[in-house]
Amino acid sequence: MPRDASRTVAARQRRWRIGIAAMGLLLVLTLAGVGWLQARQYEALNGTRRYQDDYLVWSLFQFETEYLKLRLALEQAAGPSVGVDPDQVAQRYEIFVSRLNLVESEHAALVLAHHPDYQRTVARAQDFVRWADALPLNGALIREHPQRIAEIVARLEPLADPIRDLSLTSTHHVAQDVTRRNEIIRNQSRVSLGLTAALSAMTLLFAAVIYRQFRGLERYGDKQKALAARLNEAQREADAANRAKTVFLANMSHELRTPLQGLLGMLGLIKEAPLTPAQQDQLKAANDCARHLLAVLGDILDVTRMEAGGLSIAPEPLQLGALVRELEALSRPQAAAKRLALHFGIDDDVPGWVLADPTRLRQILLNLLSNALKFCDRGQVGCQLRRGVGPLGEDLLMFEVSDTGPGIDAQTQARLFQRFSQGDASTSRRHGGAGLGLEISRRLARAMGGDIHVQSAPGQGARFTLALPLRAGADLPPGRMVPAEAATAPSTPLKGPSATSAALTTSAASAASAEDAPVTGLRVLVSEDNPTNRIVIEAMLERLGHRPTLCENGLQALHALRQQAFDVVLMDLHTPQMDGFEATRRMRELPPPRGRLPIIAFSADAFEESRQKADDAGISAFLAKPVELETLRACLQSLAPSPARPEAA
Repeated sequence: MPRDASRTVAARQRRWRIGIAAMGLLLVLTLAGVGWLQARQYEALNGTRRYQDDYLVWSLFQFETEYLKLRLALEQAAGPSVGVDPDQVAQRYEIFVSRLNLVESEHAALVLAHHPDYQRTVARAQDFVRWADALPLNGALIREHPQRIAEIVARLEPLADPIRDLSLTSTHHVAQDVTRRNEIIRNQSRVSLGLTAALSAMTLLFAAVIYRQFRGLERYGDKQKALAARLNEAQREADAANRAKTVFLANMSHELRTPLQGLLGMLGLIKEAPLTPAQQDQLKAANDCARHLLAVLGDILDVTRMEAGGLSIAPEPLQLGALVRELEALSRPQAAAKRLALHFGIDDDVPGWVLADPTRLRQILLNLLSNALKFCDRGQVGCQLRRGVGPLGEDLLMFEVSDTGPGIDAQTQARLFQRFSQGDASTSRRHGGAGLGLEISRRLARAMGGDIHVQSAPGQGARFTLALPLRAGADLPPGRMVPAEAATAPSTPLKGPSATSAALTTSAASAASAEDAPVTGLRVLVSEDNPTNRIVIEAMLERLGHRPTLCENGLQALHALRQQAFDVVLMDLHTPQMDGFEATRRMRELPPPRGRLPIIAFSADAFEESRQKADDAGISAFLAKPVELETLRACLQSLAPSPARPEAA
């Protein structure tokens, strides 16, 4: 060990020794003072005890006196000849109660605890006080109900003899008890003096033990500092790993959604080509597999986002009737394919508008309905909206999704909301899925202040109940009655790929069908670095009747916009040389009309952080890859320049 370090350790040890010695001396002096005080207390003990007992006797005497005064005041108040102030009578009652508190004091209870007269008298007095407080016995009662004074006197009168007997016998009893207690206390004081001497000797031994302990603690502290340093380093590594995981998941989302865009886009284009029935079945199988992969990817990203604390709830006015119609439209094809009856209903007392997050609520209900339709082979599937009452009396909005399927046993219900857990976990199970849907749904429900519960038994179907706090929204004026799917219209930033894909498709189809003259002939500038996706988006835009211009990155798109006129920009957010965020900011700096063009984010990065970053850069709308033809049509339709150009010849 270096010489300076040895000197530091030696100096520290000297300081500890001096501190321990000073502490030992202080303890000895303190204990000596305690012994001196105990000796003085022994001399003054008899007088103090006598004063306490005298106080007890005086308290009992005062209790009897106040009883008599109260009784006299009540009798005078009841008589016709003497005028008594009711408030003074009530005050006399309060004084009587305070004297009862003195009789019930700790010292009185200790001295007279075994005296039967004391216990009975106090109990009867307490009963009277409780009865009088319940009236209540105050000036208003005496003034407004004088006929009740006789009843009060009648209840008070039986206390006279017990109180008097207690006052007379307490003096003799206390005297005997004081004599006995004084002898006990003298013996205890002698023992205490002996213990003080023993403690003085033990103090020195204790100081030596403390010294050894402090040396051990010093060594232990050095070890803890080293351990804390290692833990801090491990924490930094864990934070770095978590950041790396987030980056990895963002990259994974981008890398998986990019080829899925090409795959689903190509499948969508092939679907409209003339195919044989066998080819149509093969195309449908490929499309279902791609959609299943997309759903699993969305579930995994949702779980990761929740674990990272990125789950956001955005309540807004929601029309429940429109939401139910949308859910029914989305569920009907799956129900028709299995020949299942479908029933949706809303109780009459459910408000028309509520405050809720439409995206998260739709995600939960679509998952519950999808599960019901998947596991039910015959009968019906239903969704009923009703009002309920929580355990604390709060109003609840209840969504009950029921089916006539095979039911769920208790063992399966216990693990139903666990991650990667399926209702049918056997190797021969007939239904796919990653086992994340119900866990995500419950997390979303709890984030909105509610929960999901299940009621089921084998052979009796299942009922899943989503219970949320009922926050009724004010009815909008007739001119502003908009359907629930407007919350996820493509012209606004969307809030989750897996939650909105199906609903967005329905909205898009509804928007497209609502237009008598679809907008075509738009000049669309596309920034996309993936060659396959460029082919797909070009074919989709041409199929919709628009004129695409393709670029490989944001820098090329910026140069193209400076040189040519366009109507809409489709911007991939992650491109080489210049990403979509920077390109959008540069485009917004251009003079009008170029700087005010609708810019649609067209990206495989579906994380909320990227959406917020895109919104800050000036993005008009966000389309998460993969995007279907009808979704793209509806988005362009909603953002098309006004007036819309007629369809090209």
